[in-house]
Amino acid sequence: MLATTTSAAPSAAPSADVPLLGYEVMDRDHVDSVALLQAACNAPVGQLQAPFAAFAKHLREHFARENALMTQHGFFALHCHKDEHARVLNVVATMEAELEEGKEARARLYVTEHFPDWFHTHLATMDRVTADFLAQAER
Repeated sequence: MLATTTSAAPSAAPSADVPLLGYEVMDRDHVDSVALLQAACNAPVGQLQAPFAAFAKHLREHFARENALMTQHGFFALHCHKDEHARVLNVVATMEAELEEGKEARARLYVTEHFPDWFHTHLATMDRVTADFLAQAER
């Protein structure tokens, strides 16, 4: 599981907990993702909605930037990677809707367990390949 001990401020300095891929835009987004995730994890009971909303907003922007870069450079696995982003954003939207209804349990489990596990795997696989491809394409 990806540790999430980076400070809660977006654009925090990279820590050992966020594997850097060597592609600046993606690395910055990943550091910010972990910082916002940590803020959501640290939210007191009954106060998860606002930090989760900030996390969700960031993910939508983060994935849009990544999708645009992959499209711009003709990434060979564009559709697979974009589909994975869309799948995660659908889950996040479901969690946001539940939080609006005052239901916090599944969203809290998502930020503390499910998303960190997914994120760790996603960075090590899809994002690693994407970052390498983008770096090569821009040379």
